Amino acid sequence: MNISKKLIQTAVSAALAASILLPSALALYPAKVKADALYLRKSPGGEIITTLKQGTTVAVIKNSDSWFKVAVGGKEGYVSGEFLAGTSNGDFLLGSGRVVCDTTVNLREQPNMSAKVLTSMPNGATVSALGVYSGWYKVSYNGKTGYMHPDYLTFGAASAASIPNKAVSSNAAVVSYIGDNAQRGEVLAFAAQYLGTPYVYGGSTPSGFDCSGFTSYVFSNTVGTIPRVAQSQFDATNRVSMDELLPGDLVFFGSSASSISHVGIYVGDNQFIHSPHTGDVVKYDTLTGTYSSRFQGGGRVITD
Repeated sequence: MNISKKLIQTAVSAALAASILLPSALALYPAKVKADALYLRKSPGGEIITTLKQGTTVAVIKNSDSWFKVAVGGKEGYVSGEFLAGTSNGDFLLGSGRVVCDTTVNLREQPNMSAKVLTSMPNGATVSALGVYSGWYKVSYNGKTGYMHPDYLTFGAASAASIPNKAVSSNAAVVSYIGDNAQRGEVLAFAAQYLGTPYVYGGSTPSGFDCSGFTSYVFSNTVGTIPRVAQSQFDATNRVSMDELLPGDLVFFGSSASSISHVGIYVGDNQFIHSPHTGDVVKYDTLTGTYSSRFQGGGRVITD
């Protein structure tokens, strides 16, 4: 074989290898930010949503031109593709996402269409996205962790229309957790599914919750079982101050530490999610006013 033929074969082999290594323009894959700071924008070259630090892992949804569509921190947006470097499949917290489908979509045991179905997720369901494997999202839903096809998951604040079969509270936008502890994100995503669920005294199911019925239901379906009653939850958990609160910690209220009358789940940024009282629904509130004055401490179940 002459030199020219060898060169042609080498070039073809290199091209084939490159085509195998480069993801399809429509394939979901993880990538890391390789710039000191990278803007996440609402549209290609458009308004800035936030700044991503070097080393941040994102899920690349589409890479058909110089602006890549990505998901990160519970949001979707666009970044300049030249500042991303593809990385291996794995776990990394993407935040809360919302199922978008005609009826239901399957959560599967493995990232392929032939894998066992663990459960079905309805349109509008909130999931916690935990990573990317073989072009599928790894997610947690209703206490089950599996894989879902990327065509049926979107990121961003849920609208009122996306919360099915529930009365909608005025602040029903989903709060997502951006951090390293997947369990904290799972608690927040699971709790957010029940925004708008009515308060029912003694209730501890999705048909209606009282305050501790809500917190015990969320934890029993994510991290593990905690006592049913607010005072018992307070007594059984590790104390943290308001300044030490992390997303996924419990927040307790009452006239004293021995008279706890209310409990919720801290979500970050001085907010918590709870089932307040008769006539109200599961919603987000802030640790201000009466809630601040009656705050008796945080309760930590999840240890980092």
